[in-house]
Amino acid sequence: MENIDHIFLSQKKFYLNNLIHEKLNYQITKLRLIRKWIKENEQEIIDNILKDYKKPITEIYTSEINPAISHIDYTIKNIKNWKKPKSVKTPIHLIGTKSKIYYEPKGVCLIISPWNYPFNLTLNPLVSAIAAGNCCIVKPSEYTPNTTLVISKMIENIFKKEHVCVFSGDHTMGNKLINLPFDHIFFTGSPEIGKKVMSAASKNLTSITLELGGKNHTIVDDSANLKDCAEKIIWTKALNCGQTCIACNHIFVSKNIANQLYIYLEKAILKLFPNGLKNNLDYGQIVNTKHLNRIKLILSNHLNKESSLENNVSKNRFIDISILKKVKLEDDILKEEIFGPLLPVVEYDNLNDIIKYIQKNEKPLAIYIFSNNKKNIDSILNTTSSGTSAINDCLIQYMNPNLPFGGVNTSGIGKSGGKRTFLNFTNEKSVLIQQSGSSIAKLFYPPYTNIKETLAKKLTWWL
Repeated sequence: MENIDHIFLSQKKFYLNNLIHEKLNYQITKLRLIRKWIKENEQEIIDNILKDYKKPITEIYTSEINPAISHIDYTIKNIKNWKKPKSVKTPIHLIGTKSKIYYEPKGVCLIISPWNYPFNLTLNPLVSAIAAGNCCIVKPSEYTPNTTLVISKMIENIFKKEHVCVFSGDHTMGNKLINLPFDHIFFTGSPEIGKKVMSAASKNLTSITLELGGKNHTIVDDSANLKDCAEKIIWTKALNCGQTCIACNHIFVSKNIANQLYIYLEKAILKLFPNGLKNNLDYGQIVNTKHLNRIKLILSNHLNKESSLENNVSKNRFIDISILKKVKLEDDILKEEIFGPLLPVVEYDNLNDIIKYIQKNEKPLAIYIFSNNKKNIDSILNTTSSGTSAINDCLIQYMNPNLPFGGVNTSGIGKSGGKRTFLNFTNEKSVLIQQSGSSIAKLFYPPYTNIKETLAKKLTWWL
């Protein structure tokens, strides 16, 4: 633990004595070195990710390596414009002045990343923090130690420890870190741990970004293209074995078309996995036995009996995509984020009942609407709250760097994606530039006179 304090203090010193004096090209050079290291060590990255838990190689590229590369490229392309001071309009009562916004780094930041996409969700905030000009301590998940090793190797090859340093370890390490007076904490993980991070940060008045989970709602109405929506929903449950914060958690479907949807969901599984799911290289596994047992317990509690899932969990952490039909709104399975390949389906008679259910429960990270009825789409969008939403698709809203990504309340605090991730690690400093010897405020310096009182009354009309 003493090493943590030493690194933290050395980063504070390095930031103040060295980093804030570096030009932007220094940050860009570091980003290019990260990109170069990833491309040159691609196979080593893949091998280490697979040591932690099985993922299809295609998914490692599409959800781990390529998003990290894309974010680096996007940041390098735009960082000069993002960092450039921006002039803003001057109101009439400040005539003679100029006003600008300067973008300065916050200082020494902490990044705590999750296990479900351990490479991408570590590199994404780290790239933005470095681009903004910060020092960083990174704490990846203890559930993916091999990915942590390869990230640590990359960081050690590119950065001094007083600039960027990786700490591995369990919750004890995390607890020590979140109680240090960082200038910003970027946390991705569960709402339960997010509350602890927020509580610890509040003691130091540290700004935070919380990227949390959410019981994402999927609504399928009578007008939906059932074949299309079934394939898209099943894909989110297959991707990373359903261990994705913006995967469909459950489905609300009109009772009129429910039986048809069940058929299309089963057909979608067969289409995506014609040779079955078990021992299929195109289908992943649960990260560890702890989470496998958690999902098994959710299923067995719902079925009120022991589930028929794989018993030998130590050798093959496999769970089939399980469609759970005719679930009720009051069932316990809807009270928690599943984060796995279980798919509860609730049949509804009236869409307004579903809207009311969403309104009275915790705000989700995403709401997915499958509909060709504009009235229904507008009604859902305008009367419910969620961090993100997609119409007639799932999950891909995350792929647009121009869209803010993040939750609301229990599903997250703060937004990321593209420039917004950069802004998380940046202080927008307001700067007013006045000519020496001049200020309209001098009209209102004491002693106050009747003329000054009259001017003060008129000033309020200019604001």
